[in-house]
Amino acid sequence: MGMAASQARLLSITARLTDNENSGQSLSFTKISLANQTEQLNADYNEALNQTKLTVLTGFNGSEEVYEDINYTLMSGYGKIAGGLQYCVTDTKGRVLVTDDQAEAFINSNGDYNKFMQALGYSIADINVTKDDEAAAGADTDNEAAIEAAKNKIHEAWDKYLASVDKHYGDEEHSVEYDWQANSDCAIAVVDDGAGGQNKIPLTYEGTTQEQRELYDYAVALTETYYGGLQIDKTNTGAGLKTAAFAENVPEMNFLKNLFYKMSSADFFTYTTDAAKVQADPNHYVLAAESNIADDPNSTMDTSPIKDSNTFERYLREGKLLLERYSSKDGEFVSTTISDDSCIQEVEDERAIALVEAKYEQDMKRLENEDNKIDLQLKKLDTEHTALQTEYDSVKNVIDKNIEKTFNMFS
Repeated sequence: MGMAASQARLLSITARLTDNENSGQSLSFTKISLANQTEQLNADYNEALNQTKLTVLTGFNGSEEVYEDINYTLMSGYGKIAGGLQYCVTDTKGRVLVTDDQAEAFINSNGDYNKFMQALGYSIADINVTKDDEAAAGADTDNEAAIEAAKNKIHEAWDKYLASVDKHYGDEEHSVEYDWQANSDCAIAVVDDGAGGQNKIPLTYEGTTQEQRELYDYAVALTETYYGGLQIDKTNTGAGLKTAAFAENVPEMNFLKNLFYKMSSADFFTYTTDAAKVQADPNHYVLAAESNIADDPNSTMDTSPIKDSNTFERYLREGKLLLERYSSKDGEFVSTTISDDSCIQEVEDERAIALVEAKYEQDMKRLENEDNKIDLQLKKLDTEHTALQTEYDSVKNVIDKNIEKTFNMFS
């Protein structure tokens, strides 16, 4: 009975020793894994310390340059870059990335520069009076002079355009009157028919050059502003279209003019959250959720390059979006890059590095705590193993003596 009990006890201790050793081996593997994680964490940390970001020169504080983190608004908005430089953002097809408002204005204008400007709140006409002011002209000398000046501008503008396309509607100066025909939404020339009546001739564009186009657009803008019933902001402080009569409006209007002609020549696109627009016009509208869906299946509509600066910068670095800069010398946008452009610089991303350091410290502390727990468990297993081994040796010694005594008894 004692022999059987000893053998059972020995088997039990042997099983516990095996389990103890297996547990110790498992913990040792875990400790090795933690060491590998620590090594990788250090490597990632050192790499993260080299993180940089793109910044753009936006102005000067005295003689000190002021830079801001790059984003779509900076690189496509008016008056954002130091020196009044104008940029545009394109895709690899050359299409201009514009805002939803700009896209709608262009589409609804059907290629009409004046309509495009009106949709964005401007008239290129450099007058701030309309036909409705004529009733008060007699009682206001300044108003009367402004009206006369506006009418002269309209005549002179049409004279220049018509002469450029070799059109003539009368020999006497200002013998032709101009007006706006609302039902056909166009300017007209009112010409004496020679029989006491009048002919109303639609003034459609018949030029072939950029200069002729600009002469025509200016003449149309003057005519529509004065005769067409447009609501203009006569003081430049209230409601209505802002006109070129106020010098402060001209730079932004030139900015929009450059954008319009770029959109006309190179096409355009924008990101939207309206799936119906994408379905109706997939050439000009891209669903914002698709902007980085290939890179991040969990991306949201807020991660379009227009709204999210991180996405915008990443797309520039990856070459999915490109930059062009307007050249006054060439009269057009020319290609530029984030590495060569004098207004763009790459700097250490202090905020990102601070976040990385905080995460590194947190992760290192977690790994150290896990490592310490494993050390305690290994120490406990070692103590248990020593006790089991001592008991194993004692029981085995008892069994060996019993076996020896039994053999001696029957020998």
